[in-house]
Amino acid sequence: MESLVLRHHPEISRLLWRFARNPADLEDLVQETFLRMVRSLDTWRADQPFRHWITRIATNVGRDFYRRQAVRRRWATEPLAATEGGEVLPPEAVDPGADPAARAAASEFKELLATLPADDRALLTLHHLEGWDLKTIAAQFGWTVTATKLRAWRARNRLRALLTETHSP
Repeated sequence: MESLVLRHHPEISRLLWRFARNPADLEDLVQETFLRMVRSLDTWRADQPFRHWITRIATNVGRDFYRRQAVRRRWATEPLAATEGGEVLPPEAVDPGADPAARAAASEFKELLATLPADDRALLTLHHLEGWDLKTIAAQFGWTVTATKLRAWRARNRLRALLTETHSP
């Protein structure tokens, strides 16, 4: 079990950093992924790559995290970003070589993503930040490719509207 965790930890951490807002959340998400892996190991089919199976678990953990954040934000008296004190930059081990301008842009992008519905955030994160194709995302989430294309189009339009709002005089 330990060798599986050690082998897949870097990739899972990198993927889940896209969902996390700070290192503490990242650590929780990674732990949750490996706990779910252990609990559902009997559901893994040996005829399929283990990497795909654990990546699916990780993306579901990220989506669940987004949903929990949305519920907390709805019930909080202040916006989540204000209570957390803003964005925290990723540790070098997770996001190596990013320059300050790229980090600032990524921080702004994450703040805008945080205002979108959980499935929109997950879809845009996986497609635009992780480079997954829409067919792979559809398979991960159990959607049709056509529905995934439509969801991506709508999510980008929502994000575009948010960008226009934040950068208009």
